[in-house]
Amino acid sequence: MYPLDRGKWGPTVRITHLRDALAELVDLDVVSGYRTARRLALARYAVSGRLRGLDGIYVENSSTLPSETDIAFLGLARALGVPVLTFVRDAQYLFEEYYVADSMKRRLARAAFPGTMNALRVVSTRVAYPSRGLAAAVGDHAAEPLLLPPGSPAPFGVARDPAASAFLFVGGMRHHVHGLDLLVDAIERVRAAGHDPTVISVSRPGEEPSAPRPDWLRVEHGDEARIRALLPEVLATIQPRRCSPYNEIAVPIKVMEYLAYGRPLVVTDCLEQAAIVRDADAGLVVDDSVDGLAGAILAVLEAPPSELDRWSANATAAASANAWSERAQRIVATIDTLR
Repeated sequence: MYPLDRGKWGPTVRITHLRDALAELVDLDVVSGYRTARRLALARYAVSGRLRGLDGIYVENSSTLPSETDIAFLGLARALGVPVLTFVRDAQYLFEEYYVADSMKRRLARAAFPGTMNALRVVSTRVAYPSRGLAAAVGDHAAEPLLLPPGSPAPFGVARDPAASAFLFVGGMRHHVHGLDLLVDAIERVRAAGHDPTVISVSRPGEEPSAPRPDWLRVEHGDEARIRALLPEVLATIQPRRCSPYNEIAVPIKVMEYLAYGRPLVVTDCLEQAAIVRDADAGLVVDDSVDGLAGAILAVLEAPPSELDRWSANATAAASANAWSERAQRIVATIDTLR
């Protein structure tokens, strides 16, 4: 439910990696696009007769509501005996910290969200989620929901410059719960103590930290190729999110991508992202406070090279163990069980 021909950003990074991994395993037809383009594409696909030859359908929903055409198409597939596995990636409509219902249109969208999620469950053979918390948030209280957390790209394998002192943040900084103020105050505190860390923020245009920005905060725009070029000067990656109700249940794509960069991770103690770092032993998990972040930044800056190397090696190993190819294999195996 996203266009895949407009560059990699946010969710499309995840979906593009997964699409490519699935294409290595099966003969794959891809229908993608925003709502209007998707309606036309699904209608053409339905009348082409190709539905009858499918062994299964995998659906990635978007942050916007599915259209009536999406529901009808999947309902038709089920009627023809085609198993449908739907992945519900988020539920930001239900959480004030990300979705403020400050207009009639937005209030209507929030009110419609639970019903559309229920409709997706009705026309799907099985529904998957990135976390148990998100499953419960959209009304699926199954004892064992099907979980498909994000995968990781292949390890980048870029060596760290011995003089590296930058912390890398990738993604948007539009909402208070993204923690920009925590990050700024923490870095300022560490710099006041005599260290000289910087932050590189790689964001889409319009999603970068708002101005005015400190001199030590550098904004870059670009994709994986640009991140690869920046990595020699990166000491660690950082995720300063406040542990709000939604951030506790979300599995950030960027944290899985951080593993592939082969650098220690500094993340706040929000349930799902903290579990990734702790399970991998790939960095530090701290309170979502200035004290917590400043202490972790200082600990990384003062860590011996052997400790930095250990965290980096663990991150790389975790990236390999959580590759997109593994996620693709699980999807194909799940659909096989539904046939």
